[in-house]
Amino acid sequence: MDIMVKGTGTRYYKADEVEINLNFHTNTDSYETALEKGTNDVQIFIEEILNQMKFSKEEMKTRSFRIYEDKRYDYKNNVEKSYGFIYEQMAKLKFDYDINVVAEFMDRVSKLSNPPKYTISFNVKDEKKIKEEALADAYNMAKEKAEAIAKAAGKNLKECVKTDFRPFEEKVYSNSSLDGNMFVGRGRGAIGAEMASAEQTIKTIFTPEDIEISETLYCLWITD
Repeated sequence: MDIMVKGTGTRYYKADEVEINLNFHTNTDSYETALEKGTNDVQIFIEEILNQMKFSKEEMKTRSFRIYEDKRYDYKNNVEKSYGFIYEQMAKLKFDYDINVVAEFMDRVSKLSNPPKYTISFNVKDEKKIKEEALADAYNMAKEKAEAIAKAAGKNLKECVKTDFRPFEEKVYSNSSLDGNMFVGRGRGAIGAEMASAEQTIKTIFTPEDIEISETLYCLWITD
């Protein structure tokens, strides 16, 4: 007798890693000024954020970099217009999860004159381990189901002769994220004075959702 069953293993983990994706963006009227101002913004970020928070420059990994002319077509006048040159640098910063560090980062960035846009996500460092644990749970569940079916049929479960599972396609991450734009440009005027700092706000209201990893395994069992 053949028994085909499906098992699903689901586990939850606390985030232990923070990943910040940065987008430095500067628009000026010439290639030379775009390069100068863009690199200056990055240098200020390194000095005012990374150095002050004890990160090394090497910890910020550049993903892409380009300077290009911002051309757009004017359909009304049937002509292509130039809107200056854009400096764009995408980078990534990773560190061990600590909400105090996240809050300090957001507060410091909000005070920059031309801060980068950024998003913050919360991950786990040992993805391989938690996927293996979820897959083991899926197998054990499938075995329990097969044993119950075999017992109901008056058979003895012999062995699993075939398995199939969905590959790990999705990156393991928490559904929680932070968009840095909501804390940019707060200013230091009367309104800014009434607002809690980004640092205190984040530490007070934000707790990342647990990371969920779920794997499904299909098993073919035979009986005696």
